[in-house]
Amino acid sequence: MHDLATRALRAESRPKWVRFARGRTGGRGRSWSKSGVAAGAVFVALTLAVELIVRLTHVASFVFPPPSAVVAELARTPGVFAGNAAHTVFEAGAGLVVAAAAALLFAAAAVHSQLLDRLLTPLVVVSQTVPVIALAPLLVLWFGYGDLPRVVICALIAFFPMAVTALQGFRSTDPQLLLLLRSVNASRWDVFWRVRVPGAAPFLAAGFRTGVTLSLVGAVVAEWTGTDRGLGYVVLSANSRLATAQAFAAVLVITALGLTAYAIAVMLERRICWWNDPASTGEN
Repeated sequence: MHDLATRALRAESRPKWVRFARGRTGGRGRSWSKSGVAAGAVFVALTLAVELIVRLTHVASFVFPPPSAVVAELARTPGVFAGNAAHTVFEAGAGLVVAAAAALLFAAAAVHSQLLDRLLTPLVVVSQTVPVIALAPLLVLWFGYGDLPRVVICALIAFFPMAVTALQGFRSTDPQLLLLLRSVNASRWDVFWRVRVPGAAPFLAAGFRTGVTLSLVGAVVAEWTGTDRGLGYVVLSANSRLATAQAFAAVLVITALGLTAYAIAVMLERRICWWNDPASTGEN
């Protein structure tokens, strides 16, 4: 029974996957390479322009340091930034895992039960109207001054987009495939893992890309609520001492981490959803 359904699903999807695999993979890689080179060139040009403007206008370093001073600050104390970056990445990663698990559980429950959908979906939407940063003091009061409150803040910030995209992906399943599995008396578990999850893979990947960056932002914001570690703490401490170059250096590290995390998410998406290429939409 299950083998019949599996063969039918493979026969249904093979032509599209083969077409994408043969005709789109190479062009997509070249497009990403060209985009990276162009973005790098623009970044270097803007950095040089800012350096020149700051030098010519003699802006005070505590107001706006030149990029060379920021790089010098990074080179002077690399261990400080590396240690705090590792702590921020840990908080963001833990929060992302919690948010992903909660989003999948919510989407699976909502797509299988109309009652749970009517109960949970409004609660999820309403939860986004509450500023998470306003809950930070309460989370610290409830969970203490350890890492747990910041992990919870990261999870709360990353949860909503991942939950919405997961639910949309599960609901986008081809009705014909559902009828096919029901005709062979497939269980709900088989329908979920053999049809809904593979069909929702591009949606899940898109939600993961968003969640990766939001969890990092959540970690930095959470570190402003009371801690002595992390890049958010470095930014806050540097601003209080008018060490603007150090603050900019921490922001630069945060930006680099965000870009790296996003690039890793895109690479995973290309590995898992290799037949799906959003950049090629509209091509023949």
